[in-house]
Amino acid sequence: MTVKLYHIVLPVLLLLLVGCQAEKQADEIAWVNGTLDESASGSMMPFTVQVEQAGAPVGIDFRGALVSGTLRVQLIDADGESVWQEEVSSAGAFVVNTVVNAPEAGKYQLGLAWDGPVQAQYSLQYKHGKIEPPTISPLALLSGLGMIAVAAGYIVYVIVTRLSGGYLGLGALAWVVAVALKFAWAIPVNKLVYNALYSALPKALAGPVFYVYVGLLTGVFEVALVWLVLRYTRLGKAEWRRVLAFGIGFGVVEALLLGLSSLGNVVAAMIMPNMFPPAALEQIAQASNILYGLAPVLERFFTVLIHILSNALIFYAVARRQPRWFWLAFVYKTLIDSVAAYAQVTGLTLGKIWVIEAIVAVWGAIGWPGTRLIARSYPEIAGGHLAGTEG
Repeated sequence: MTVKLYHIVLPVLLLLLVGCQAEKQADEIAWVNGTLDESASGSMMPFTVQVEQAGAPVGIDFRGALVSGTLRVQLIDADGESVWQEEVSSAGAFVVNTVVNAPEAGKYQLGLAWDGPVQAQYSLQYKHGKIEPPTISPLALLSGLGMIAVAAGYIVYVIVTRLSGGYLGLGALAWVVAVALKFAWAIPVNKLVYNALYSALPKALAGPVFYVYVGLLTGVFEVALVWLVLRYTRLGKAEWRRVLAFGIGFGVVEALLLGLSSLGNVVAAMIMPNMFPPAALEQIAQASNILYGLAPVLERFFTVLIHILSNALIFYAVARRQPRWFWLAFVYKTLIDSVAAYAQVTGLTLGKIWVIEAIVAVWGAIGWPGTRLIARSYPEIAGGHLAGTEG
């Protein structure tokens, strides 16, 4: 389950959903990024820049890595003449950050051109006025370090209470497999579903249906798939300490990977800021605000509780041979990831982040007493089999 901007699963899926294409925001910043692997000369002009008066400044930021060939960024006037251009011909990382004063009012085209074979990764951004890439404060490290600390805290709990290390690892493996399969489905299918829904339904209805669809993917891959494995193997015949360790492992590996990902991005942005487009630096720099930085840390703490209850319900359904507990886990996780999908698709402001985090906290708070209730009535192991099962 994922909510915060730094997370791995939904941001990647939604990036694949919308593609690497130019976007225009309310503050008149526009960007495009992607990869070039061309065998012949060509060009692409993704931006139409409207200049209101002669001499108006147009900020341009072009950066990336050139593998081979020559690449040119250029501003073209209405007559097709280049009013400004800069060429990149040396292999390796490059940065072009400048302000171009348009010679006259009117419409200009901004884009790239190449005169032969070229291979490169690039990011191109413009705005009216100079583009100032943000600096990354050490406070931005808090988010990643905090998520890693949450994971470490739960692992210490497993060690101190002598839960099953084997089932801790098994739970972590189950998360990796479930999420990998979810990616395998979502990468080719999500964009098709999104487009189909928005073509067939009113926007007010298509959005909620898509959010629920994304939530259902979690129900299918993180609940139903786990249930199938536990139901039809001996792994499901586990005593309570193994059940609890499995649920912790399922949540801890997510917290750990997200923490390492966030920490790696921040460290890389601090050491090599020129390798990041300004839009990406803006997102990373948000974590310098402690209100942004603490949100994913608190979320990971409560999300592990959600994973624990969900998996405890799955084991309980297997032990009692009562499907209703499986369906409860399915709905429990589907609903929270539907909320996460809504947040990611519609955008994350600071206020919306904390509303979502409050919902996650409530869901996690439900997980704690729910898990305790299951523990009290969970069947004991007797003679190598679960005792007290029905049917």
